[in-house]
Amino acid sequence: MNKITSILFVLGTMIFIGCTNNTKNNAKQEKAIAVKDATGHAVELDKPAERVVCLYEPALDALYMLKAEEKIVGIFNDIYSSNELYPYYSKLDNRIQQKQLPAPGSNGNASIESIMKLNPDVVILQSAHEDLAKALRSVGVQVYTTKVEQYNEVFQTVHDLALLTGTKERGEQLVTYVQEEYALMKNKVDTVQAKKKAYFSWAYGRIFSTAGRNSMMNFCLEVAGVENACTFELDQPNINAETLIGWNPDLIIIWNDSPNEFYKKKELGGISAIKNKQIYNLLPMFFYNPHTLKSLSTAVSIHNWAYPNKNADVKNKVGQIILKLYGEKGKLLIPLI
Repeated sequence: MNKITSILFVLGTMIFIGCTNNTKNNAKQEKAIAVKDATGHAVELDKPAERVVCLYEPALDALYMLKAEEKIVGIFNDIYSSNELYPYYSKLDNRIQQKQLPAPGSNGNASIESIMKLNPDVVILQSAHEDLAKALRSVGVQVYTTKVEQYNEVFQTVHDLALLTGTKERGEQLVTYVQEEYALMKNKVDTVQAKKKAYFSWAYGRIFSTAGRNSMMNFCLEVAGVENACTFELDQPNINAETLIGWNPDLIIIWNDSPNEFYKKKELGGISAIKNKQIYNLLPMFFYNPHTLKSLSTAVSIHNWAYPNKNADVKNKVGQIILKLYGEKGKLLIPLI
């Protein structure tokens, strides 16, 4: 071997060793768990999170469905004061019932210092609160942001949280169950000859605040086999009385409100749903949140209101859904339906 050949051999060997070491180093740097959140940020963990701070209700709901509640070390403070949330979460978690689970703030207004004291492996936020997410990331906290405004986003959130908490199998069970139930409903509504038209109004007297075609509630209406009376693409458009009269829905779906909000407005008296007293309430709200897997309960109920079947026990069906979604702890919730 001449001198030049020897040098090339040594250089080649060094490059090979260097590449091998780089490959090993890169392999070492790869995390066991990696997902991207709603804003495109990577969330990487060496192992499933054992300490989770969750400041967004639909995500918190998903954690309890995933049976990952023991990993929750912090929640949003509104849960303790909300009549729509506390009675139900207190059944799912004794720490919430005793008001012992730390609450470092609400989704958009949380104490970074209080969160840091909880030593979280990951913090879960609504994607709309990127300022808080950015502040937490700047001090080395892993943050997963989510939004659940569309069908696929609800399932993506469950999928990602299952990976982050080491409950992948449970996550797959939940998603498969809900998707199969939706498929069964589709087969049923495909047989409907003349679809009814439904108008949805949000809670607390906002009868002219509705769900547009680009919303999760619109998805629930479609699965239920009814047409959304709202023709706008917006998520939550506000309308006026004249517009609602022009749409003339066959039924009205309200969320945690009184039908009297509609009946007392004389100018709406000619609307078919009001004349025929076809106003239905998704109550209690907890069981019908369209931004969670409980959108299934919403769709099932609306379908049965639109197309009554004397042999159908809607309350019992919702109870079955709750049992599937929450497991054994769902039994504690059923009496509250």
